[in-house]
Amino acid sequence: MTSDDRHASAPATPPPAPPTRPTLAMTRRHGDLLVTSGQTAVGPDGALIASGRVGDQVDLETARACAWRCMANVVEAIRGELGTLEAVTAVVKITVFVASAPGFIEQHLVADAATAYLKHVFGDEVGHSSRSAIGVAELPTGSPVEVEAMVRVAS
Repeated sequence: MTSDDRHASAPATPPPAPPTRPTLAMTRRHGDLLVTSGQTAVGPDGALIASGRVGDQVDLETARACAWRCMANVVEAIRGELGTLEAVTAVVKITVFVASAPGFIEQHLVADAATAYLKHVFGDEVGHSSRSAIGVAELPTGSPVEVEAMVRVAS
């Protein structure tokens, strides 16, 4: 069955939401590019560091700690896929989503913590990436921050 056949036979509307979420890939590799799924501010204990919107329930420093933790989770997803971080030759791009209260305009300051984590782990050359910092109304599970990345890896 081709993609066109699957598209033509797909129902017009999605099925109801299931009681459990589908399993997603933590990473996907295409050639020398590895893309991660978004990682939230979940600590090693499996609990969110904080929840809510930055500029309302979450202050800037807590949001920066969340961005740092999100990036640590991204790096762990990369390590899980590759078995080592030595295979990463460049961090190409990161996207930092910040659940923002109305009027909060310092998403870039939150994202700076994720960038700092990359440079700490990979150094200035490999960890130097492009970045987007985007304010959104809400994020999954109430996380104040979510981070995703695209890295280049040795073939």
